[in-house]
Amino acid sequence: MGKIHLGKLYGFEEVRLAGITDIDTEVLSALSAQYRVALYKDHRDMADELNGVVIATPTDTHYPIARSFMEKGVHVFIEKPVAATVGQARRLVDLAAKNGVVFHVGHLERFNPAFRKARQLIRAPLVIEARRVSPFTGRSTDVDVILDLMIHDLDLVLSLVGKDVREIRAGGAAVVTDKLDAAQARIAFANGTVANIFSSRVATKRERMLTVLEKGRSFCIDFMEGKLTITAKKPGGGLAIEEYAAERIDPVQDELADFISAIKGGPQQGATGEDGLSALILANKIRQHIAKKQR
Repeated sequence: MGKIHLGKLYGFEEVRLAGITDIDTEVLSALSAQYRVALYKDHRDMADELNGVVIATPTDTHYPIARSFMEKGVHVFIEKPVAATVGQARRLVDLAAKNGVVFHVGHLERFNPAFRKARQLIRAPLVIEARRVSPFTGRSTDVDVILDLMIHDLDLVLSLVGKDVREIRAGGAAVVTDKLDAAQARIAFANGTVANIFSSRVATKRERMLTVLEKGRSFCIDFMEGKLTITAKKPGGGLAIEEYAAERIDPVQDELADFISAIKGGPQQGATGEDGLSALILANKIRQHIAKKQR
């Protein structure tokens, strides 16, 4: 993800790349030459030149790296999940507020054009179904599938419904790693909404789907195709089907543009530190429920 962010940032005319850092010195040198940007062996040497920083590192390093930049007044974009623990995430949220810095968490699916279109229309979800699966890649094995994949849908569900969770039922299995590689969760909210979420990183194909049912209408979102299908009950009977297909799908560029705009004083449309914290809290409740069942 760090390479992807770097390539996107290089294309912004209003952005000057002040430096990059990585523990892999060969990768660092190659990227420094490719993008003609200064390299640093230690992130703590970078802060004096920065307005903002993008952190795309293993989850257990998020807190100390983000803290070091926030303490120097640097605006922070951090990849999901926001931190390794809820306590660390809370401290980062407090630190961002204390130092007046933008804190953006990389829940990029919020910027998928199909979801953004649906979000304008969805009023009162009754049932939400989410399915996010992919073949095993060997990436992100420092965390389980809940923090790797499911957390995207947890953030989307929370953005549509809210934070008042009444009941959680969940199950999962470790298949090819020592952590959960597949998991499902049923989340009941205080307002009556129910969300059913399934995630797997050991599937045979990639799929990113979310369906929202409300009285008289359904919204089916295909994140990979940027496609939204709306099915609505006609006043006289029968169903009307409307489709929306995005001409362009680049949520990474769009969330970076949102971060840059927020640094300049614009409204922050993407996931805030508080949003990242809420998604992590819910993810941990699901993980704890599964762990308790397995014990």
